[in-house]
Amino acid sequence: MSTFDLRVSRLGRRRVGAAAFFCGIALLVAHCAIAAPFVPTDPNQILEKLAPRTGPDWEAIAALRAELARRTDCRDCRSAIAAQIVERYLALFRAQGDPRLVAYAERELEPWSAERDPPISIALQRAEIAQLMHRFDAARAELERLLGRTPRDGQAWLTLAAIDLTRGDYAASRAACSRLVLLQDAVVAGGCLAAARAVTGDAGGAYQFLEGALREPDGFDPVLAVWLETLAAETAEALGRGADAARHYRAALDASGAAPSVYLLVDYADFLLREGHPRAAIELLAGAPPADPVLLRLALAERRTGASWDALREQLGYRLQLALDGLDRTHAREAAYFALYLSDDPRRALDSAVANWAVQREPVDARLLLEAALAAGRRDAAYPVVEWLDANRVEHADLERLRARLGS
Repeated sequence: MSTFDLRVSRLGRRRVGAAAFFCGIALLVAHCAIAAPFVPTDPNQILEKLAPRTGPDWEAIAALRAELARRTDCRDCRSAIAAQIVERYLALFRAQGDPRLVAYAERELEPWSAERDPPISIALQRAEIAQLMHRFDAARAELERLLGRTPRDGQAWLTLAAIDLTRGDYAASRAACSRLVLLQDAVVAGGCLAAARAVTGDAGGAYQFLEGALREPDGFDPVLAVWLETLAAETAEALGRGADAARHYRAALDASGAAPSVYLLVDYADFLLREGHPRAAIELLAGAPPADPVLLRLALAERRTGASWDALREQLGYRLQLALDGLDRTHAREAAYFALYLSDDPRRALDSAVANWAVQREPVDARLLLEAALAAGRRDAAYPVVEWLDANRVEHADLERLRARLGS
C-alpha cells in the first residue's frame, strides 16, 4: 500500500491518494524495514551494485532540489518542496526496498528536526519515516500532535489506522478508519475498516465488502485496484480460499504494471511458497529489487527446488547478523525467517519471533512464532499467539492448522 498526496480536491484523485497511502503504511511496514548494517572485513569485497539514479523519479528529485535551493526567501515554500522530495524518495523505497532512500528522505527533514510542531506536510513525512523504522511510539505521538492541529487530515488518520493495525490495537485502528467516513471516499474508508475486520472475527464480511468493491462498474485507478486486490487476496487466503487468493494476487500484479511494490512481490511469493509452488515464486521474483524480504523468499524458493542458494544464504547472513545476535530488534521478523527456514536454527528463530511479536502482530508474525515454537519444541512460547487468536476471534485457516499442532 504506497504513499501519495491526499491534498487534492477532486474525489477520484483523493480516493487514489488515500488508498495508496494506506497501502504504503499498513503493508510496507511489514516487509520493508530499514536493513541492518554489515561491515565487511575484505576491503576489496563488492557488497552491492547500486542501481543507476536515472529515470523520471530521479529527474523529478533533481528538479525539486534545484527549486529548493532557489527558494531561500519562503519558509512555507521550502517545507512544501522538501515534503515533495521526501515523497519521491519514499515512493522509490516502496518500489526498491533500498534503505538508503529512507536515509535520504530523513536528511531532507533535518531543518525541522528541532521543531515539535513543524508544518503539516513535514510532520506527516516525519511520522511515516518513524513508522518505517519501527519507531511506532514516536510516529503515533507525531500524528496525535498533528491531528490536534488539523483533525480533518485524512492522510494522518490513515497512517494512524495502519500503525495501530500493525501493532494489534484493532479498536484504535477501527476508530481511526471510522474518522475517514466523512473525509474520504466510501471505498477507501471501507477498505481501511476491512483490514481490521479481517483479523477480528469478520474475515467473511471483509472479503464480501472487498469483492463487492472490486465489482464496481466504473473500475478504479490502478493504485487503488492493487490495494483492494491485495487485501482481498490476503483475506481469501485467511478464509482458506486458495483459488480466490491466487486470482486476486494475479489481478494485483497485473494492475501494478511494470513496477510492483516490494510488499506485493513478497506477499505473493509467500502465498506461492505456502501453496507448494517454489518455481513460480522464483519466476515472480526474477529481476525484483534485492531487498532483504525479497532475497529471503528467493533463497527459500531456490532451496526447495534444489537450486544453488549458498550465495544468497551468505549474503543474508551478513545483512542480518546484528538481528540474529539480538542486537537489532527492528529486523527480528527477517531474522526469525532466516533462522527458521534457511539456517535450521529453531532456537534462534524462536528468540527473534518472540521479540518481533512484541512489536508487530500480524498474521505473518503469528505464523513465524507458531512455527518457530513447534520447531524448537517450545509449545508454551506460542501461547501469546493463541491468546491473540482467541481474544480477537481471528479467522485464519493456516494459523488454525498450526494451532491444532500445538495440542492442548
